[in-house]
Amino acid sequence: MKTWIYLIAFSLQLGWLPAQVSFRAEVDRTEVNQGQQFQVNFVINQEGRGFQAPSFEGFRVLGGPATSISSSIDNSGVRYSLTYTYYLRADQIGEHIIGPAKIQVKGKSYQTQNLKIKVVETKRTQSSTEPELAFIKPYANKTTVYVGEPLMVANRIYIRKQLQTGRFNFEETPKFEGFYKEKIQRNNLNEKLEYINNLAYVTANIDEEVIIPQKAGSFDLGSSTISLPVRVNTGKRDYFGFPLSTTKELSLQANYPKITVKPLPDKGRPQNFSGAVGDFSIKSQVSSTEINMDGSISYTIRIEGKGNIKFVELPEIEFPSAFEVFDPEIKESSSVNARGMSGYKEIEYLLVPRYGGSYKIEPIVFNYFDPKQERYVQLETEAFEVNIKGGKAAPNSSKSPLAGESTSDAVDFLNKDILFIKTKASNWHNPNEQFLGSGSFWGWLLSLVSLGLSLIAIWWRKKAEFTNRDSLRKQRAGKAALKKLRKAQEALKANDAELFYQELETAIIGFFSDKFDRGVSGLSKEYLQERLSKAQVLESDIKALLELLEKSEMARFTGLKLEAAAQDYDRAIEVLTEIEKQL
Repeated sequence: MKTWIYLIAFSLQLGWLPAQVSFRAEVDRTEVNQGQQFQVNFVINQEGRGFQAPSFEGFRVLGGPATSISSSIDNSGVRYSLTYTYYLRADQIGEHIIGPAKIQVKGKSYQTQNLKIKVVETKRTQSSTEPELAFIKPYANKTTVYVGEPLMVANRIYIRKQLQTGRFNFEETPKFEGFYKEKIQRNNLNEKLEYINNLAYVTANIDEEVIIPQKAGSFDLGSSTISLPVRVNTGKRDYFGFPLSTTKELSLQANYPKITVKPLPDKGRPQNFSGAVGDFSIKSQVSSTEINMDGSISYTIRIEGKGNIKFVELPEIEFPSAFEVFDPEIKESSSVNARGMSGYKEIEYLLVPRYGGSYKIEPIVFNYFDPKQERYVQLETEAFEVNIKGGKAAPNSSKSPLAGESTSDAVDFLNKDILFIKTKASNWHNPNEQFLGSGSFWGWLLSLVSLGLSLIAIWWRKKAEFTNRDSLRKQRAGKAALKKLRKAQEALKANDAELFYQELETAIIGFFSDKFDRGVSGLSKEYLQERLSKAQVLESDIKALLELLEKSEMARFTGLKLEAAAQDYDRAIEVLTEIEKQL
C-alpha cells in the first residue's frame, strides 16, 4: 500500500516539474523589399532576466522592445510565454544575419538561433495586392470513395505570424447532406508554422469531422464562413514611436472539395452482404466445450476493425435445438480520428442445455468490402463441438413434439412465441360481489387520502424554498464571480496591470463558457450580446460587460493605470453577479 502511495505522489510531482527552457527567434517573413518594415520576436517559455538584443546590423530599428506575457492551462500543465518584439526596416539590399539574443534563466545563459533575412530591390511592376492576413482552406483526405467508406474533412486556418487575433466564430458550416457525420474531439489545436510566399503563417485544423457517404453520386459539400477579429496597424504612431492598431473583423470563406462516391460493385457481392466497408476481423469463442445438464455456456462473436463499424450488422446465428437460447448481450464502441472510424461490436449468448449428447455450433460467415483492394472479403469463424453430460438425448425430429409428451422439454422451438395450454383453472371473479364497502374499497380510499396529504406537504416545502430562492441565488452568483476572478485579483495585488487585464478577460470568458456550456473559441462578443439579450438580461449590464471585454483587449496594446484596473475589478464582480442573478 505504501509503495502505491509513493508512486502516486512521485507522479504528481513529475506533473509539476518545470518545462525545459525554450528560447527562440521568430520573424514574420524571410524575404523583404528594400525599405519594407517587418517584425522580429524573441520568445522564451520561462521567466528570464538580463535580456540582450542583437545589434540588428543592416536594419533600422523603428521600435522595441515591446514585451508581452501570456499564460494558459491545458492537459500538460501551465504554459507561459514572454515575448520581446522589435520593429525593423530593411535598408540595405542583400542577405543579412540577425545574430542571437541572450537571456539569463535561474543563473544559466541561453541564446536564440540566427535569422537569415534576404532584402531585395522593390520591383515597380510588382502587384500592389497585400498578402492575406488570414484565410481558411477546407480539405478532405479523400476525394473519391465508395458508399460506406469513411473520410475525414477539416477546416484548416492560416493566420499570419505575429498577427494578434480574437476568437473566431463559425458563421456558416456545410450540412453534408447524404453523409453520416461525427465530429473529431480534440483538447488542443495542433498548431504548425508554414511559409507561403516567404511569409510565415500559423496553421491549425479548427474543425474536423469524419463523414460516411450513404449513397453514390457526385457531391458538393458546401462552404464554410468564419469571422475572425484581428488587430491591424493604422499606419500611425503614438508619441513614443510605436505603431497604432485597431480591430478589424475578417470574414473568411472557402468551399470544400467535390467528393465522388462510387457504388459498391455488383460483381462478387455475397448474398448475405450487410454493408460493412473497411478492414475488419471476426472471431468467436465459447466459454466451455463440456458442460453438465445443470450448467450453461456463453458463446461470443466479436467484429472489430477500421471502417463504418457503426453500420455493421451482426450476423444471425442458428443454434442446435438442444440449447435454450436467452436474449443476447450486445456491446459496441467506436471512435473517430484523422484516419477515419474504428471500433468493435460484440454479441454474447447464454446457452442452457435441454438435452444430453454432443452438438456442433456451426461457423459464422461474415463478408465486408475492402475499398483498398476493391473487392469483397469473406471471413469464417471457428466451429465448436459441445459435449453435454447427463440428460436424455434430443428427439429425432425437431419439427414437432413426441406423442404423449406434456412437458416443455417436448417443444423443440422453445425460443419461438409458443404458449402451453393451461391444465388448471384460473381464479374467476364473482359478478355479484360489490366493490363499494368492501375491504378493497376502504384500502384504496386510505391510499388516496395519504397521497393527498403528501402532496400538500410537498407544496408547502416548495413554497418555502421559493421564498428564499432569490437570496440564495445572490449568494451563489457572488461566489461564482469571485471564484473566476481570483487570478485577476492576484495580479492586481502584484501591481501588474497588464497581467490583470489578461486574467480579467480569461475569467469573464471562462465564466460564460461554464454558464452556457460552450467552448471558449465560440464565445465572441457578438455571441454573448445575442445570448444575453435572448435571456432578457438588462441592457445596461450587457453594455458594461462588453466594455470590460473591450478594455481588456485594448490593454494589450495600450498601457492602463493600476487605479483603473482596481475599479474594473470591482466593476467586473458587480456585473457578473448581476448577470448571474438574471440567468
